[in-house]
Amino acid sequence: MRDLQLALIFGLTGAGIWLVFGPIWIGFLGSLVLRYGRWAAWAGLLWVFLPALAVFGMLGVIKVLRSRWLWAQTGTVRPSRWAVPKRGNLISAIILVGGIAWGIGLRSLGWVDETFVLRMPWAATGWSFGYTLVGVGRELGLTRYIRTGLVGAAASSVILLTPISFGEAGLALGLGWFLVLSVSGGVTLRRAWLGAGEAIGRGSD
Repeated sequence: MRDLQLALIFGLTGAGIWLVFGPIWIGFLGSLVLRYGRWAAWAGLLWVFLPALAVFGMLGVIKVLRSRWLWAQTGTVRPSRWAVPKRGNLISAIILVGGIAWGIGLRSLGWVDETFVLRMPWAATGWSFGYTLVGVGRELGLTRYIRTGLVGAAASSVILLTPISFGEAGLALGLGWFLVLSVSGGVTLRRAWLGAGEAIGRGSD
């Protein structure tokens, strides 16, 4: 279920970035400011708060599903702690900063254009988060996180190969990880559902 929570965060954040840096949202905010005054510009922060609200909302949904459905069949199970070693966090940060520095370096050599540099932060973010998931998978012994991290990191590289804008690259990152995490979470949730159903069947025999 944590996968679905992260998927929702990535999806909302990506959509928010695309809107904030897109002409439609900027024009909409401009019209609000002209009509209602400068305080209407605070509406631009809407997409900052939506991911945070999604986190709290999903936490409540996860708690209800676990207590009323899953744990009702399997008994109370303490969720695995999301643990990443300090070394893993450090390497993730290095991947992010290193990717951005690499893009700037390629631009200074004249090998890429400015749009490549603008897309690099999003690709590097995908690489960094992918490595984090791999670290979580190793720490918890969950191979699905390792697979998800590798697939997501590889998919993030596609951003560098497409001629899209900064906002569109943010949307691509968000939707890409939304898809990868949704598949991972959906498959896991289905397995848990089937496992609970089998437990009920054995209990009724």
